[in-house]
Amino acid sequence: MNQASALRTPVSQSPSLELYLIRHGNAKKLRGETYVTAPLTELGRAQAEATGIYLKQQGLYFDGYYCSELKRAIETATIIGECIGQTATVRQRIHEMEYREFPVTILAELFARTGLLDSYFEKHAGKVIRYPTVGRVTKGLLEIYAQHSCGRICLVVHGGVISSILAWYFPRERRHWWRDTVGNCSITRLQIQNERATLLEFDSVAHLGALASTAHQRNYTFSSDEGV
Repeated sequence: MNQASALRTPVSQSPSLELYLIRHGNAKKLRGETYVTAPLTELGRAQAEATGIYLKQQGLYFDGYYCSELKRAIETATIIGECIGQTATVRQRIHEMEYREFPVTILAELFARTGLLDSYFEKHAGKVIRYPTVGRVTKGLLEIYAQHSCGRICLVVHGGVISSILAWYFPRERRHWWRDTVGNCSITRLQIQNERATLLEFDSVAHLGALASTAHQRNYTFSSDEGV
């Protein structure tokens, strides 16, 4: 898919939001614990620090700085926050897909690929949607939007959350978003205006410098021997 095909917001004078989506750094599920408690690895902390340094160098200030309630997202947001001088607010609903959501999400996606929901997705892009995982994530995002009419917002979240947001705004490319997930500490940016989005940047890892090649190594596993 060509990134330019996602550019669809008409030019207008209405207020707009710039949304930064940053995936957490490399993490590892601890033995005997769940994906909820997976902490950052040494690599993940280095990725987060590189991201924070980059944002500081860009002179960016976020009118809203948020992260999911999972440990790896909180740790990533904290390290970035120490660099940019901001503290992230922990929010519910924007965490990674839960184990119990897997079956219904897979079934819903298989049904969606029949094309029978295309009209529904298009009409509800940027609006409340009744759909597993995507519905939960986007409801949480709309709650955040309610506190910001304009400005710049940053969410430190998860690959599945970022895929959900992109599938919500750009439903015609939903297979692409689920297939090509973003890398650790990658930056994806959108401009939000009138419930529509313009994709400004997708899965950018150049700011990681020498660590850029580590962003897309395998990150999720049910084993504690690999990263999450």
